[in-house]
Amino acid sequence: FIASSKFSKDYSDKEEIIDTLTDAMLKQKTCYVKYHSYYDDKVKEYNIDPLNFFENKGGLYIFVNKTDSNDIRTLAVERIQELKITDSSFDYAKNFDPEERLSSAFDIVCDVPVEAKIWFSADQARYIKERKWVHDQKITNKRDGSIVLELNTSGWDDIKRWVLSYGSQAKVLKPIKLQKEIIAELEASRKIYIK
Repeated sequence: FIASSKFSKDYSDKEEIIDTLTDAMLKQKTCYVKYHSYYDDKVKEYNIDPLNFFENKGGLYIFVNKTDSNDIRTLAVERIQELKITDSSFDYAKNFDPEERLSSAFDIVCDVPVEAKIWFSADQARYIKERKWVHDQKITNKRDGSIVLELNTSGWDDIKRWVLSYGSQAKVLKPIKLQKEIIAELEASRKIYIK
């Protein structure tokens, strides 16, 4: 059995941060963090209670409780620029289940719920049917061999990127807002090829 390291992230300069997070997690100690936010490309500073590490597509992530807002967040370990253990302790969030949290998201983003209906061509139907994409899914077979996959999940941008990866073999039927965003993305992509 061989695990693929394709597309994995480089953590060669993050050993100390990983060790500190592990220590803080085991001792239930709050940490000060300086974090580069991918969403808005800003470096932010705040306190976190480190809860659980998890791996996704070659990347190491950690669930944390943002101490000031009592909000569970996902941090990418490679984006942590600075980390210090504080004198404060924390109790593990009683109502937080990391496995449930991950299973409710399409990929790793846990945000506003999304109900989506996506058509897949007959060429892709077998591939789509052989996987469990989300906990709450339904597949309807069409006479021409195509299928419609209904998802109840979260992670708007994750779903959008996934559908786009199938090109003309997939089409969002619902929600219309997601369909319009995909059309706009395809039109923008088309323009960069026509120059």
